[in-house]
Amino acid sequence: MLKIHIIGGPGSGKTTLGQEIASKFNIPHYDLDQLGWKNGIDHAAYVKDAFEIAQQPGWVTENIGLIWVDPLLVEANYIVFLEVSWPVAAWRIIRRHIYKSLQGTNQYPGIKSLWLLLKGTHDYCLNKCSADTARSIARYLEEHEGSTEPLDAARLLARLEKYGLEIILAPTEEFVRRYLEKYQPKVIRVRNNADRRHLLELLAQRQ
Repeated sequence: MLKIHIIGGPGSGKTTLGQEIASKFNIPHYDLDQLGWKNGIDHAAYVKDAFEIAQQPGWVTENIGLIWVDPLLVEANYIVFLEVSWPVAAWRIIRRHIYKSLQGTNQYPGIKSLWLLLKGTHDYCLNKCSADTARSIARYLEEHEGSTEPLDAARLLARLEKYGLEIILAPTEEFVRRYLEKYQPKVIRVRNNADRRHLLELLAQRQ
């Protein structure tokens, strides 16, 4: 069975693609944001969930996080990296916010929540971050870029606690790109509908 992890910024289409893959290939779909609502700031719970999902026979998972998802990245047949432009992401975020607000299902209601998400997405797409975050990224890459050492739960938890949310939440698209380099060649970049069709054809052949 297929094991697919999807990563990308807000508005990149992670959930839509994850649901489509799950439906086409009859595998469970995990929106890992739901673990965030369940686990809060309990890093050990995230690590435990990641290892448990990774060992299942088939799945499609998706979110923007890093480090704690390494068990999924290791076990995945393919890692799908969604890359969309800032204007496209912004339009999708605004449209989704309005639709969910009208439906009464928006878990982050209000203009302030929308503004914060748009600001974070703008910085992610254009690779902007604070000086402190830039230093954390540089330190992480210096210490771990290209490392393929297997991580058990204890090592993964220690790494999470060392770097914190600045790194875990994938602050820039360029950092995600460099983070995924060690998982080549199973990383598939999807930037447009043609790439998306190619991905689904590839998965069908694999299945």
